[in-house]
Amino acid sequence: MSVPTSVLVECPVCGQETLHEVLSGRISGKAQAVLESTVRCRECGQIHRVILKADRPVDVPVVVSWLQESVRSSISLGPDEVLSVDDEVMCGENPVLITSIECRGARVKRAKAREIDTAWGKRFDKVRVPLSVSHLGKTFSESVLAVPDEEFFIGDMLKVGRHDVVVHTIKIKDKTLKAGGARARDIVRVYANIVRKTSY
Repeated sequence: MSVPTSVLVECPVCGQETLHEVLSGRISGKAQAVLESTVRCRECGQIHRVILKADRPVDVPVVVSWLQESVRSSISLGPDEVLSVDDEVMCGENPVLITSIECRGARVKRAKAREIDTAWGKRFDKVRVPLSVSHLGKTFSESVLAVPDEEFFIGDMLKVGRHDVVVHTIKIKDKTLKAGGARARDIVRVYANIVRKTSY
């Protein structure tokens, strides 16, 4: 945690909270960060001393899955900041969707950062969309990668491996679609048939 270049504090001359330039300062304290600094009001130029206290951020361990790999990472949150399942956060340069949270040995839907043992998530710049592809009475599983907000519609033609397929059903979390479409992030499975090519 570094000394900020400016802070919002009450000015003794202006009588209200104004933006102050930090002229000098130091941070001390362990659980709580204490900033002692000399500041100058940007409204009236008054120079005075301030002492500000703030809880230090905590690093929450996150296990991030991508395809067949899992890597350990972490996110920095305020101690009382709440993390919930289905939250989208940044782990380094990657957007991650939180899928599970462990707090005091139990899986929970949400918890304050200071109480979290480990969180699990999956990279969310691309999502894997599972497909069940049927042909001549046989069905096999495939998948495609898509941007989370990319939409799939009934009747879409897709290239899956070496096959052209047409989507006839889309299953999302709470229902099965026979018409319309859904975002990749909401799809549980896409059902499709291989397109038969006709020679003339």
